[in-house]
Amino acid sequence: IGSIGIQEVNCEQIDMTYVRVNSTELAMCVDEDIRQFKYEVEEATCSGSIPRRTPTVGSPTDSAVPLLSAQIGLQFYTKSKKPSSVIGTAVSWFGSATGAMGCEEGTSWEEWKLILDVFRVESIDELQKMRQRVADDIGEKVLDICEHINHNHYTPKMPTRSEIPEVFETRFSDCQPYLFKICRQAVPKMELKQTFTQAALSRWKDILA
Repeated sequence: IGSIGIQEVNCEQIDMTYVRVNSTELAMCVDEDIRQFKYEVEEATCSGSIPRRTPTVGSPTDSAVPLLSAQIGLQFYTKSKKPSSVIGTAVSWFGSATGAMGCEEGTSWEEWKLILDVFRVESIDELQKMRQRVADDIGEKVLDICEHINHNHYTPKMPTRSEIPEVFETRFSDCQPYLFKICRQAVPKMELKQTFTQAALSRWKDILA
């Protein structure tokens, strides 16, 4: 009952400030996934066992070396698996309608995905340029998100008292956000390529059939 307000947060690694709901429990819950994702990305980049990936954006500096493209996403869902519990379509990533989507917990009605291109730089000046570019890019994404979430035509219908746990997260003592799940993928899945022998056997099976 009442309002818990918002809190201003200063980023440590980039020159950016943002606001979030003033809920310690919610912040700790989200931070746990973020810390795990950070650890997984660091492990992947330091191991040297993964193939380098083509970045989704241009190199931030002339000599930056692309290492990998990692992904982290935020999914909102309802526990009910009936499509009728969600209005219209699900909204995926940055506002594109995708139709009703399913998830392990129930029905997904909104998803956001952030792709992180990881580079290695050799100098402090290059690192500073990269930090500035990351701050600018994230700032644009935040504005883009704010523009889209102001439209509530696809959000779930307000539940009855007994249906509240199917739509809202009730484990926090100071707020009840929509049910959400953070999905991490520090290393993109590799497509399995057929060997020559496998391809030959497959071809012979087709001929014999």
